[in-house]
Amino acid sequence: MSQKGTTKDQLFLIKLHEMALKQGGFSEEVESLVVGRAIGLNDRAINTIARDLAQANFIKKGEGQSIFLTEHGLKLVLQLLKEV
Repeated sequence: MSQKGTTKDQLFLIKLHEMALKQGGFSEEVESLVVGRAIGLNDRAINTIARDLAQANFIKKGEGQSIFLTEHGLKLVLQLLKEV
């Protein structure tokens, strides 16, 4: 997957999708810090991106620091993966 021209928000969503699928499905909860650190972000950036993506309805917050993709987020991820 080429990451040229992909924003950190988009990389975050793609990584969340990948990690959730490994756990059983796109809507599985994953710790936001684990997702962000997997793409090289610091904790402050992770919290900012997670907040912004939640406000845009791409993700929802679960238990504790867990997050999961919404249907809206899944559509965006699938579109991003097609473009790569």
